Amino acid sequence: MTSGPTPISKESDAVNGASVAASEGGAGVRAAAIGEKVGGGMTWMAISAVLTRGITFAAQILLGRLLDPKDFAIYGTATSVAGFLMVCRDMATGYIIVQRGRENYEQNAGIAFWLGFTYDMVVLAVTIAVAPWLGERNHSDKLPAMLMVMALSLPLGAVANVLYARLRLDLQFKAFSWITTFSAMARQIAMIAFAYAGFQHMSFAWPAVLCLVVDCVGLWWVTRDAVWLRSPRLSQWGGWMKDAIWLMFTSLANFAMDYGPYLVLAPILGGENPTLGYYFFAYQITGQIGVILSFNSTVVLTPALQKLNAEPERQRAAALRALRTLMLAGSVASMGLASIMAPVEHLLWHGKYAESVQAILVLGVFYPWRITFGLSSSLLTAKGWFKSLTYVSAVESAGLMVAALLAGHYSPTVTGIAWWTGAWVLISRFGATIFMFKMMGESARNVIKAMFPSWAVCLIALITSTGIARIPGMSDLILPTAAEQGTGWSSWLIARGSDILAIGILGTACAAVMILLTRVLLHADLRDALRVAPSRMRLPIQRLLRLGDNQPHADPI
Repeated sequence: MTSGPTPISKESDAVNGASVAASEGGAGVRAAAIGEKVGGGMTWMAISAVLTRGITFAAQILLGRLLDPKDFAIYGTATSVAGFLMVCRDMATGYIIVQRGRENYEQNAGIAFWLGFTYDMVVLAVTIAVAPWLGERNHSDKLPAMLMVMALSLPLGAVANVLYARLRLDLQFKAFSWITTFSAMARQIAMIAFAYAGFQHMSFAWPAVLCLVVDCVGLWWVTRDAVWLRSPRLSQWGGWMKDAIWLMFTSLANFAMDYGPYLVLAPILGGENPTLGYYFFAYQITGQIGVILSFNSTVVLTPALQKLNAEPERQRAAALRALRTLMLAGSVASMGLASIMAPVEHLLWHGKYAESVQAILVLGVFYPWRITFGLSSSLLTAKGWFKSLTYVSAVESAGLMVAALLAGHYSPTVTGIAWWTGAWVLISRFGATIFMFKMMGESARNVIKAMFPSWAVCLIALITSTGIARIPGMSDLILPTAAEQGTGWSSWLIARGSDILAIGILGTACAAVMILLTRVLLHADLRDALRVAPSRMRLPIQRLLRLGDNQPHADPI
């Protein structure tokens, strides 16, 4: 059962009405409805990504000052171990709800909650039981406490899992984005508060529980859907578990794409090794751009592509267009940040994480490819090809862990690990994306044309910026250590002013090359990217770049 009418029922009726119209021959009406919803969804999720990334980066500035690389190493180890131990939160029931469509939500919500909650409680008990042994295995006496606290968030996740799925099915991406953004803000503020209070590595653990409390309260406030009061429908659990098994393996593989390296590196280097901490710090700076964009694209694209299952040609064209947009956005964000990271690190952390700078540069080159995983997951989930998604994800994640293992033995430095893992991400994502589109009947040539140009353009911009940084005398400007040897405010202001000037020079050079080459060589891709932007932002940029009036005549996806 559920409580009364919800605040989003009108939106649900609009979406369902569009579907009925399409079934009666109004395909154009449905296309416009989906296009409008998805365009708005992509805009809101992009805003959420920017805000979340900004909040996370601001928090990392303070956490980097309050905590040591050793604390980041423990957190990275704990996150990787917890992720593999928990396998898949909520037994992947949220994915199944989305794949089965909005029209079946009322029957499926109770099953999804109670099945996921039961699974989470079992995993919680197992985690508490094996945490001491895992601490010994990873050479860390601080790991068990972190694992136990992180596992406490599991039961709350069962509520958030179902209600987030409902927002996606109703295409309520504005509400989705605001809840996730506020939750991220609460978590980052809590981490800073705990770190300031002296909780050290545990500053990462307790806020995870707080984050899910905020999620649940916000989701219930928007949906007024008391999923815990719905019937569990025990007789249907068997069928759900058959689908869930494949999705659980996929979720595990997806997690390994981000945290798999720590699972194999911790036993080799030690769970509290500063090298692991420097690498985790670098990954948090760069890799998380790809993760956030990948996750947000999955949130928006899965329900939208699911509605196009009956129109394979349009679905394929939409996926290809999304691939171009994601690669452009990811390449600009990752390599743009990498271009200015040396002076940024010096400005914010005064050399404390200097060992991470080269790794950030390397990851910035490779991790735009990580974003395409969100598209692969969205498309294969929308079509119900769970086994294919599992196989592809398993190969990619296993390869990443092997690459990290080889790096730990043959190149156990922060930059060496970044090279090994980053190169594998490029190779695996390139192959997997081509494989996925070939399953849909798209040629490899068209897929390559959608992926490589924007990445290559941004790589040229990054190389240009890096070349400027190597100009004789420029290194003194970027890393003005001489000024810091003095005392007083004048020396401090000179050092900080030099950092800011270097950020401006390198950032401007990188951005100028990106804009110029993108406008000349990739104007169609740029139009696609701007199509999902708010009109107040889109129109001025179009006029500035002379792209012409590009009011969308087809849906943005």
